Amino acid sequence: MSLLVLALAGPGVATAQADWHTALNPQAKALLEQPLSASPIDSELLAIANKDRAGLALPALQSSDSLAATARAHARDMALSGLVSYADPSGRSLLDQVRLSDRTALIGSFASSIAVLGAGASAEDIHAAIQSDASNAENLRRGFSHAGTGTYEFGGRVYVVQLFARIDGALEQPLPVNLAYSELITPTLASASMTPVGWSVSDAQGELLARGNGRRILSANRGPVAGYLNLDVAVGADVYTLRGPFVEVN
Repeated sequence: MSLLVLALAGPGVATAQADWHTALNPQAKALLEQPLSASPIDSELLAIANKDRAGLALPALQSSDSLAATARAHARDMALSGLVSYADPSGRSLLDQVRLSDRTALIGSFASSIAVLGAGASAEDIHAAIQSDASNAENLRRGFSHAGTGTYEFGGRVYVVQLFARIDGALEQPLPVNLAYSELITPTLASASMTPVGWSVSDAQGELLARGNGRRILSANRGPVAGYLNLDVAVGADVYTLRGPFVEVN
């Protein structure tokens, strides 16, 4: 069975242009416009992964709708564009894609696995192929709390994307993409030992755009800022960064 498995070593880099969809043939364009739905094999893959984790005395991964939706969309993008990558054809990493769509999650850590197999591959075939790569196998052993899987069959192949995250908290209210000059964020954190101490907004390359103390977001020099929200939390003497949604602060 033909097989391609990729291990995540860092943010993927796509070489396609942002208008990649304009080069698709009519069939692919039509498929791109169709709504995506979960496949039974997606839940089977999570069940198999959790069976393996149980054997390692690790807690089960919870299913995440936002991770699964991003995984399905990325699997379809790879199938239709012909570009197998950890970024979408416009260059956005998988983590950034999640942060664009999920308006509440605060993510402490993230990883992903990608596989391309012949059409008709079973969940067991797919799991075995992914686990044959050492980096992908390590993803299953790490301290993630949530996972989402997406599969898409096209052109005689099945494209598979698995996303893993440790979600350390959530915003009590979904954060609008467009924020006013001053916005108070109210997180609920997974551990009582975590205390919010500040926030920042960074661009897709991780460059700092704005930073502040506490939980009130302010635009830099009263000017507009667009980027990914980070929440800094203190745990004892240490400070950790939780990654939140994409925002535009006006």
